[in-house]
Amino acid sequence: MLELDKRTDRILPNGLCLLPPRQVCAKGNACLTCDKFATDATFLPELTSQRHRTDQLIEERQQAFTARTGQPMGEDNIWLAGRRQEQDALGRIILKLEQTRLADGPLQAVRGAGVDARTDAITRGQDGS
Repeated sequence: MLELDKRTDRILPNGLCLLPPRQVCAKGNACLTCDKFATDATFLPELTSQRHRTDQLIEERQQAFTARTGQPMGEDNIWLAGRRQEQDALGRIILKLEQTRLADGPLQAVRGAGVDARTDAITRGQDGS
């Protein structure tokens, strides 16, 4: 953790990026589903807030879409699929951190807890479901 403190460009509001300093990230803001993303229970308030803001954003966009088109936004909408993936990743990360915190031991970092949300989405896409 001391080494990560020296790399302030890799400290995120909801965790840490473990990507080596000389490598460039090409994933944009897909940190939640990246295996280089790590977080711990000290970030739980921000992660919970992020999940709430994501839920609100989805609700607002779905209402705006319905008002504009007269029909609900389908789950196959690319924007909605991306936000659902974020919701899933946040849920998995928060659950894992809460389980880790309940162990009453020292704070443990969780690495890549949201990766399954990405791989599950890929698998569903290949299966056609």
